[in-house]
Amino acid sequence: MNKHLQLFIERYTELEREVQRLVTGLCNSLCAQCTQICCRADICEEAIESPFLRLINKRTQLDSDAYGFLTTTGCGIEIGRPTVCYEYFCYDHLYYQPDEVHEKVMRVLGALPAHATRNAIGDAPLSEILQEEKLAEVDFQTLEKQLGESFQALEAIKSFYNEGALPESSDRALDRITFSE
Repeated sequence: MNKHLQLFIERYTELEREVQRLVTGLCNSLCAQCTQICCRADICEEAIESPFLRLINKRTQLDSDAYGFLTTTGCGIEIGRPTVCYEYFCYDHLYYQPDEVHEKVMRVLGALPAHATRNAIGDAPLSEILQEEKLAEVDFQTLEKQLGESFQALEAIKSFYNEGALPESSDRALDRITFSE
């Protein structure tokens, strides 16, 4: 495997684990009560179609044709999930945020994995590159910059959830994060 790709995967995995931990903490209680299933097999397919995600999650097939990787306790993929799994927040998650700042921080948190992997080749996100040989053409300089921006925003977000307020310098870090269309 390409040395740059291996290093990026290691750092990206660290980012994804932290985002997952925070998103799970924010969403678990509401998701546990929900009767609507937002997880879909067609979304889960990205986790096995994307060579990048497959290198992380080591999965080659869905667990279920109907629900993808959904289990009774949540997602069956520990790490290497499609970025939409972090970006999507249902109406209830947004509605129950105490104020606009909490909603903004939650949305930025969910966007961090996608931000870190956008523009891998041109404007294609890393997870949308479907030919493994194309991974050698990835612009790792751009990805490293975006990954660094994601980690800076993550630190501001962790401080927000630990301290109850955003640090003064955090607006710039949060505003650098771009959202998927």
